[in-house]
Amino acid sequence: MSALDDILKDAEPARLIPTVAESSKEKRIVSILLATLSVVRPLAEQLLGRCGVRVGKTSGLQSYTEVEFVADDGSRKDRPDGVLSLLTRKSRWTALIEAKIGNNEIDEEQVQRYAERAHEYGVDAVITLSNQLASLPSHVPYSVPKKLSNRVEFFHISWVSVRTQALLILRDNEGVSPEQAFILQEMVRYFKHPSSGVKDFDQMNSEWHSLVLGVRNEQQFKRSSPEIENTAASWHQEERDVCLILSRCIGEHVDIRLPRKHQADPAFRLQDTCDSLIADQKLRCAFSIPNAASDLEVRADLQRRTISCSMKLNAPSDKKRASARVNWLVRQLRGVKDADVIVRAFWPGRGGPTQASLAQIKTDPKCLESGRSDAAPTSFEVAMIRDLAGRFSGRRTFIEDLEKLIPEFYNFIGQNLRPWVPPPPSIDKRDPIQDTDIVEAGEERSKDGISQSESDQSRAPQEPSDTGVPFVED
Repeated sequence: MSALDDILKDAEPARLIPTVAESSKEKRIVSILLATLSVVRPLAEQLLGRCGVRVGKTSGLQSYTEVEFVADDGSRKDRPDGVLSLLTRKSRWTALIEAKIGNNEIDEEQVQRYAERAHEYGVDAVITLSNQLASLPSHVPYSVPKKLSNRVEFFHISWVSVRTQALLILRDNEGVSPEQAFILQEMVRYFKHPSSGVKDFDQMNSEWHSLVLGVRNEQQFKRSSPEIENTAASWHQEERDVCLILSRCIGEHVDIRLPRKHQADPAFRLQDTCDSLIADQKLRCAFSIPNAASDLEVRADLQRRTISCSMKLNAPSDKKRASARVNWLVRQLRGVKDADVIVRAFWPGRGGPTQASLAQIKTDPKCLESGRSDAAPTSFEVAMIRDLAGRFSGRRTFIEDLEKLIPEFYNFIGQNLRPWVPPPPSIDKRDPIQDTDIVEAGEERSKDGISQSESDQSRAPQEPSDTGVPFVED
């Protein structure tokens, strides 16, 4: 028996209906989640799968709460909120669980102390849960010394992402028994109640208002200033929140489109966002939606106080005239009447794009050409732009309007766009070749498509069948 097993034998198994004090909300929600993971395998597969841990069909998942690690000299006791143990035929993977609810953030020093205990007892990972959002589970919202990250893996999962994943599983209803579905529904119901402490991301950082006013007044900010760094960090959380909102709206997993460098290094990603914000006073992100015509791109312009959503499409190359390509796009937007919709056309060569409102284009499809009747656009961008005016600088109103616009854009525009697909080749309608075709070397095919050898075979007497049935000749 390992040292960890010796501790777990005195631990409390995670209960679906825990009996804890009214003030112990964190213990209650962790116990409910861990017990659900042990029973509802699809949820465990999804959540742990995002951490790179495969939960096989024959794997056994055990979960515990009230786990206590005591220092050798008895001077200190560490009590993580839970322990997960995944057993397979050949190995065991374990993780310590630490959770916060409400506005409480993960305690960096506490997590590092748990990581040291994890290394001491041979535990593989530390998983934290809170209302803080992370683009990827490996992008933890706290700093980790390199010496610890080399010994133990760190992952972070938000409560909202757990709730969203449970809703997607319930919507798919695949691989879930009625009993498991009932447990998931009850967990989701609890997570939605205010008393659970689960919250969506609902406001930007405290420096947001002063940053927007500063940009409008042409104030210069340093990359390391709190206004820039905290805004970039809040924007990353909002990206993830929008990702979860879209996932719940369409019933499919929506991912943030991240370059490989940003996936591998969240600090580098934060730095890039800060540099971009200083360079052009804009915040950007993009979402990858299953089977959508393209990524959905979002831009917040602090100078103009506008937010925009857009998707890009390649123009159909089988249509030669510019008007035909424009009409191809407009037909997809036939039911859209929003005056905020703008279409940009990109042209070959060095000339910049042209743009016009969708209403203008429907009236005059040639308004995008701007004297380029001899060329045809190579691609289009369809955008919905919303001027927020004073609401842009509000910490809550900015989030409210952004989270309203993005699903609205996808509902009216994004889901109706279809990428151009080259048509299949058609049969040549020219007169068939009068001369015979070559079938094989030394053999010709006649005009009716039958080769000489085939014709000879059809006229030759049939041989008796070898199937045992007597051959009868007329």
